[in-house]
Amino acid sequence: MNLSTAKATKRAAEIGIRKTMGAFRSSLIGQLMGEAMIIVMLSILISIVIVQLALPLFNQLTDKTISFNSANTPYFIAMLVIIALFTGLVAGSYPAFYLSSFQPAQVLKGKIKLGNSAGRLRQALVVFQFVIAIVLVCGIFIISRQLNYVIEKDLGFDSHAKIVLPIRTEEAHNQYAALKRQLESNSNIDVVSGSTYVPGSRIYSDMMFYSDGGSMDNAVDILRNTVDTDYIELLNIKLLAGRTFTDNRKMDSETKVILNRTSAEKFGFTPEKIVGQNLHFDWQGKKYDFEVIGVIEDYHQSSLHEAIKPTLFEMADSTNRYDYIIASVATENFEQTTEFVEQTWKSLINDTPFEYSFLDDTIQKQYSSDRKISKIVTSFGLIAMAICGLGLYGLSSYMAERRFKEIGIRKVMGASVPQIVGMMSTEFIKLVLIAFIIAVPVAWYCMTKWLEGFSYKTPIEWFIFVLAGLIALSIAMVTVSFESIKSAMSNPVDSLRSE
Repeated sequence: MNLSTAKATKRAAEIGIRKTMGAFRSSLIGQLMGEAMIIVMLSILISIVIVQLALPLFNQLTDKTISFNSANTPYFIAMLVIIALFTGLVAGSYPAFYLSSFQPAQVLKGKIKLGNSAGRLRQALVVFQFVIAIVLVCGIFIISRQLNYVIEKDLGFDSHAKIVLPIRTEEAHNQYAALKRQLESNSNIDVVSGSTYVPGSRIYSDMMFYSDGGSMDNAVDILRNTVDTDYIELLNIKLLAGRTFTDNRKMDSETKVILNRTSAEKFGFTPEKIVGQNLHFDWQGKKYDFEVIGVIEDYHQSSLHEAIKPTLFEMADSTNRYDYIIASVATENFEQTTEFVEQTWKSLINDTPFEYSFLDDTIQKQYSSDRKISKIVTSFGLIAMAICGLGLYGLSSYMAERRFKEIGIRKVMGASVPQIVGMMSTEFIKLVLIAFIIAVPVAWYCMTKWLEGFSYKTPIEWFIFVLAGLIALSIAMVTVSFESIKSAMSNPVDSLRSE
């Protein structure tokens, strides 16, 4: 649409002669629409080849397995036809109706006047392209900053060099104590503990608790995680007050609990004051009592998408109630340590295949979808910038050709190359600045909505928008200046020879 309307003066004589020879406006519209449709069809044929070549990379980027087969080929063909018709009609409609409206008498007299509507449309389309590009570039920066924030943020526990073994069968549950003893006998394994839920996963068990003097009417909903001794020490979670669980299971199981800071604050206590207090919950007419023996610092059990919730830790009354074993291992001789863990598992457990994961990998998997979004936005941001550059290059080339004689006259009158380049670049720079003004609030709104999915997020800094605008402006300047400099450095004799 941009180039068709920009080249209107070159086709004006053709349109005038055709109309003089008896061509109807409808036939001219059909011809111009047909030209647009041919370009679209050629583009689709080229795009099919590109899609076939790029599909493996796209599948890798999005973690999908999209392929063309006999089942989806009819749908694919139907969509291509719809896209071709829609794109051809939209792209060719305005130029067709605009060019076919020229009056032959005015055209053949050389008095054709291009309406302001064509210029405004070209400007609007350039602005629209750059708005999309600037928004995507802002998205690239903000998403990258958020992912870096997620990676670098202190989660409140140490996930480094922690091996997690899932316990999935009854036999594995029953062998927990023996497995723990044998693993601890290895000098490369520092601490071994167990839990129902490990960091990086949601806790689905909860209960309503109230403190002394309260009732179920003002109870606090608290998540419950059953852990073994040394669990807090293994993860290096900071103890704020009181103590952690001991090896005396009979003394610490069932009635002793440890809270996180958020839980203590929900009950209206400081960590120091709530130690020794009793918590209660009522179930089927019976009251159950628990004593708070310790308070730990808040840590991120699940991803940063979610706020830290009140959490309670209790020790199981038997060792067969844990669903995971967590082992803290030394980084030296890591491969031999892993082999030892596997051999130990297989020697004790026959009905369950050995499998393991690393806790830090589990933590990072929580943000796999966010990484996909970052890659996709980055890819399409680069594509959008490339399209903007191509569009501007086409327009700047035509504008340079159209103003060829003007440039020659200006050079004869003493204009320098920088002055001519500045003259030709000013119009496009204004369009990029307008696009920037429109794109900033759009990008801010979109990124604010995306960041709402995180309870803990990086702030949106003003310099991100400035940087995105400067990138767009630089692309525009490089694109336009290339053709402008070429025209400005040409010999003015070539442009004025016909005069």
